[in-house]
Amino acid sequence: MTTVLQTLLDIARDCPLAFSVAALDAAVRSSVVTVDQMRSFSEAHPVRTGTRKIVKVLENVDARRESVAESICAVRFVEHSIPGFEPQVDIRDGGGKHLGRTDFANRRAKVIAEFDGAGKYHLDGADPQLTFERERRREYALRNEGWLVFRVRWSDLFSADLFLRIGESVRRRLVVDDSRREA
Repeated sequence: MTTVLQTLLDIARDCPLAFSVAALDAAVRSSVVTVDQMRSFSEAHPVRTGTRKIVKVLENVDARRESVAESICAVRFVEHSIPGFEPQVDIRDGGGKHLGRTDFANRRAKVIAEFDGAGKYHLDGADPQLTFERERRREYALRNEGWLVFRVRWSDLFSADLFLRIGESVRRRLVVDDSRREA
């Protein structure tokens, strides 16, 4: 027998970063444990190997992520050294009108990453076509406010291509932003 805390820290020590973060995110999001409880337990029960890996996992846990896919996406940002992405960001237009909540946003670069799971088009018996149309209008409104929107699919989570493009877009937009501030 083992405790929930021990099991979660075993996962953090023994499994790949993306899987570990997804499992711990889910545990924290569902209020099974807190990150502080996991840190305290880890400190009180040191392991012979894997301590740095556990620390890295705990540094990347965030209960705001709403799915396994979002947790994996967040880890990919870290692995590709893409800074500044926050989960579940509310975006408003210049007049304060709420345009939507995004899965991830880098506010400074005005870059959004949305996980495109097909499930949302069928939630609660919703009409998929109507849901798709609402999503399309929301994305147009975000783009009209100067946001660059990337759609992330499951297959993108296991390939570097999209994350390299996102990282380059963030870097370019930050350079432009910095040059405007200097002017």
